[in-house]
Amino acid sequence: MSIIAIIGAPAVGKSSLLKLVTRELGTPELIEPQKLFRCTKYNDILCLGQYNSAEFSGTDSWSYSVLGKGVFESFIAEQVKNYRHIIFEGDRLASKCEWLTENYDTKVFILNISLEEEKKRQDARGNLQNKTWISGRKTQAINFQNNFYMREYLSVRNNDTPEDAQNIKTEILNLLT
Repeated sequence: MSIIAIIGAPAVGKSSLLKLVTRELGTPELIEPQKLFRCTKYNDILCLGQYNSAEFSGTDSWSYSVLGKGVFESFIAEQVKNYRHIIFEGDRLASKCEWLTENYDTKVFILNISLEEEKKRQDARGNLQNKTWISGRKTQAINFQNNFYMREYLSVRNNDTPEDAQNIKTEILNLLT
């Protein structure tokens, strides 16, 4: 049983990468194994979140109440009994990654992009996110990379090009097989 997390600042390609990965996992089944925890099941792999055309889908659509003391932890403790792997992406659960590495076989992928690519992606999105909030998310990713305890669990990857995304996808799929 392993858990794979994909985190990083806005526009680094977390959701796009997870969508690339899940396309290879078979037929999705939308489920809600516990109230507030909308997920997608791919046979014996649980993807946290459900992805649709909404601007904020996946775990970004989850209520912040799932981060309450012990709520997420209890959910994961129950789900690891039912699935061979759990995978997720997003900012919402980044604060839980250290706990996950302490309690489960967890690999955290931190995606980075160049400033030039970030500007292209933000412009293409017509991004209206607060610049201070974006800066805070970037700082969070840097802090993860510099966290001495977390280093052995981290895979820091550049995700500037479609080729980069394909390489990371292959790496994640190899972990899921």
